[in-house]
Amino acid sequence: MSGLGSVSELERENLEVHVDKCEQRYIQVHDKLEGIDVQFEKIDKRFDRMDERLERLESDIKKGHSSMIVALLGATATIVAAFVGVLAVML
Repeated sequence: MSGLGSVSELERENLEVHVDKCEQRYIQVHDKLEGIDVQFEKIDKRFDRMDERLERLESDIKKGHSSMIVALLGATATIVAAFVGVLAVML
């Protein structure tokens, strides 16, 4: 059994071997933690890009909503003006 948690007989009997094995274990754990840190940085960047896209989408929706209101008001004013014109001609 030679995993991270196992200790060999040689390691039990020799402090230098134990120290060397501990150093190797530390390096492995450190490398894994650095890898995890890199992955979290990538995830954080992805979330930042998603947040920016959502802000742009929200802005576009608000602009579209405002444009639609202006168009509806213009169409309503045109219909009212046409109706008033028709009434004026009839009278």
